[in-house]
Amino acid sequence: MKIKIERSQKEKTLKKKKERVISVGKHRKMVLALWVLLSCSLTFGIYKNFTAIDQHTIHEKVVLKEKVVNTSGVENFTKDFAKEYFSWKNNKEAIEKRMSTLEQYLTEEGFSLSRDMVRADIPTSSEVQSVKILDVEKHSEEFVVSFLVDQKITEGKKTQSISSAYRVIIFEDENGNHIVISLPTMVGKPEKAQYEDKQLESDSEIDAKTKEEITEFLETFFNLYPAASEKELEYYVENKAVQPINSNLKFVGLINPIFQQKGKEIQGEFYVKYLNMTTKVSSTFQYTFLLKKCENWKITKTKYN
Repeated sequence: MKIKIERSQKEKTLKKKKERVISVGKHRKMVLALWVLLSCSLTFGIYKNFTAIDQHTIHEKVVLKEKVVNTSGVENFTKDFAKEYFSWKNNKEAIEKRMSTLEQYLTEEGFSLSRDMVRADIPTSSEVQSVKILDVEKHSEEFVVSFLVDQKITEGKKTQSISSAYRVIIFEDENGNHIVISLPTMVGKPEKAQYEDKQLESDSEIDAKTKEEITEFLETFFNLYPAASEKELEYYVENKAVQPINSNLKFVGLINPIFQQKGKEIQGEFYVKYLNMTTKVSSTFQYTFLLKKCENWKITKTKYN
């Protein structure tokens, strides 16, 4: 006996509602657009990877070439001015002549200020012995010039020498003409520089025999050197490291030679004493040579300390 169960229309409807429906192609255009965008991005990335220029930080070294300024004109002008400015005689006529000359160097204000520098009643007179330029600084159209002036001051029968340093400002126009725009102002005189001699000693690695050989070589060389020609020097010197001097000198001796190992060469520092046969005075010269042993010892380079 077959039992047939009939389901109501309502139940069938509910079953259909419960079935999961997957929609295909609803957002197809959006998906395609995303794929296209992804492909373009990938393609652009690959392109940039192959065509990109490596970017590195480039440190450019800028070499600034100093412009050479010809200061000979302003230096000569300063010297001429200083000789007139610091020279005087204690009489009216000489003072008037001095002021007439200074008028060619000074501005109106500078000329006015310097009028009472020298009076007829002062007991001294001055003669400039020398003017030495110490420094020149260029500032646009102006030059700041420092100089040293040596004077001989006479007062009655008494004479003394003085030395003073001054600073003055000189204006230069486009035609190279000059004028003093600042009167000489006294500044500190340059002093002797502080320097400590280097205490060198010969290398202990260089044996006594080698030192003796080099010393003998140098004594022979310096005995011949004053009168030696360039051709004769070739036996002792490489690459024209020492040039002929063609002087009337007589070799006296080698003083305090010091030898140090410099790679395959030996550096020698020493003094050489000569007697000048013309002036009859003795002179001591200082040398620093690099030497090497070939068939005989040779000077390969001259160094200057």
